[in-house]
This record gives sequence, structure tokens and C-alpha cells, in this order.
Amino acid sequence: MNRKYKIILFAAGIGIFIYLLLDYGLSNVLINLHKTGWYFVPIVSVWFFVYLLNAVAFHFVLADRNSKIPFLKLFSLTISGFAINYITPVVGLGGEPYRIAELKEQIGTSKAVSATILYTMVHFLSSFVFWILIIFLALTFLSITYTTKISLIVALVVFAIIVYLFISLHKTGLVGTLLNIILKIPFINKLAMPLAKKENSIQKIDKQITDLYLKRKSDFLFALLFEVIARIISSFEYLFILHAIGIEITFLEALYINAVSAFVINLFFFMPLELGSREGGLILVLETLKMTSSIGIYIGLASRLRELFWILLGLVLIGLSGKKINKKLITEVGYEKNTVI
Repeated sequence: MNRKYKIILFAAGIGIFIYLLLDYGLSNVLINLHKTGWYFVPIVSVWFFVYLLNAVAFHFVLADRNSKIPFLKLFSLTISGFAINYITPVVGLGGEPYRIAELKEQIGTSKAVSATILYTMVHFLSSFVFWILIIFLALTFLSITYTTKISLIVALVVFAIIVYLFISLHKTGLVGTLLNIILKIPFINKLAMPLAKKENSIQKIDKQITDLYLKRKSDFLFALLFEVIARIISSFEYLFILHAIGIEITFLEALYINAVSAFVINLFFFMPLELGSREGGLILVLETLKMTSSIGIYIGLASRLRELFWILLGLVLIGLSGKKINKKLITEVGYEKNTVI
């Protein structure tokens, strides 16, 4: 990505970060930091391991690429990409264009696009695999009401169907299939017309996507495995947050809280900056565990504090990546290439 655009992105990100901080309220930050105490350190640290596992999954997606991308760069891209997603007002996919722009310098545009789409899809698929796993555990071991059990069984069936359709779609080509669907939708189809003219590029990207599922199954399974493990590890956040205020819960209950709240957030993906959806999801899941709704508000606030920390770190990494730290003269083709880490 051009250094000028990185500076613009960094400045815009800092602006949104300051807005979030002021909207959250400096007094609220201090109150919740005091309430959480030293537990804030493990709460933040949990996500170091989550992002590390996300980067490992990304590494497996990129395993067959010709250019060797340093793992530290992937780790940095993971943190920065998710930081941009957090501050993207709607949908939360702003980090994907950034990843593509960074990767295309080393592996080319089509491979950067296909790799980013692949990782995003594996990340998305891991949500449903995680939810299916937690539903099985909740139905087996948690003491929940009959109504909740029925709801979980229905969700289990729906999630299983989605996983099946999701994998089937990737075997036949995702981009081309989605484009054909969009072209049939009035008004929206006009926006997709320019893409329809790039049939060769789309076929190339689709081939690289289907290769992961058809020819590199082990890479796909390892990437999915590490993504699911990352979601399991992230559940420790809820364990630490509740322990900070003297509420003892089991790790299974933490997994359940994580799964249900994440589902509600994804269900209301259109909510700007997840406003209300996170807290609503937490209140909903805590009620099934017979906990008061006020605890859900506290968990949501503490979790947003953790987000602020990693958003700031991600933006700092974007700012640092804008510095040209290495130059290498390629004499064979007679041009100078700037390497940006």
C-alpha cells in the first residue's frame, strides 16, 4: 500500500479511535479500569494469543503462495486488519482491502484478493463450527431451561445446513457464483457491472479459492482448526472479566457466553460499531444462566476497553508500516523496489 494512503488511513483511524474514547467517556474508562483491576492485563493478553492463532490460520491459507511472507508481517496484518474492522462503522470488513493492498506487493493482486477472501471465509466458517461445538456442550452439560434447549437444537440444525452449503459453494467457485446472483438483483446489479467485464480475473481468483478446498484440504483443515481454537481461547476474556468482580463461572459457561453473544453481534452486523448488539447479546445469554442484566452491561464495557487497546495498537502498526525500512536493487530488471514491512 502506498505510504500516503497508510498515513491517511492511520489519521482516519486515530480520529475514530478518539471519537470512540470520548463517546465511551473518559470517566467510564477510569471507573471500569479500577473495577477490573489487575485482571485487565490477562483480559488484554488473551487477545495476543487469539490474534497469534488467527495469523497461523492465515499462514496456512497462504501456504502454497510463491512469495514467502514473514510471519511477523502476517501477525501485524492480522492485528491491524481486525483493528480497522472494529472501527468500520457498518458491516466491519474495512480491514480486508487493507490486507489486499499490503499482500499484493509480494504475491500479486489476484492472489492477494483470493487469499484475503479465503481467510475471511475460513474465519466466518469457524464461527459456525464454534457455535455447533458449544451447542453440543451446552445441551450436554449446562443446566438450561427447556425453551433454551429447543432454541439451541433449532440453531444447531440451521448452522449445520449453513456449513454444508458454505463448503459446497466454495467447491464450485465463490466469487463467480455471488456475482451471478448480484447481477440478477435490481439496482445493485448496476454496481456489479464493471466486475462482470473482468471475467478472466474472476475465474482466476475463483480457481485459487477452490484449490484450497479441493487440492489443499490439509491446509484448509488446519486453518479452520486454528480459527476455532482462537475462538475457544477468546472465551477466557469472559472468565477473567467476571472473576474481576467476584463472580465464579466455569470455562464451559464462559464458552457459552462467548458463543451466544458473538452470534447476536453477527446477527445484527449492520449495527454501527456494534452499538447495543453486544450488550443485548450478553444480557440475553446471562439471563439463560440466571445472572442479572447489569452484569452484562459491565462485561460489555470491559470488553470495549480491551478493544480500544488493540485498536490503538493496530493503528500504531499501520503507522509504523508506512516507514520504508529497506531498499533492494534488482539489477536483473533494472529497477528499485521499496520493501515495506
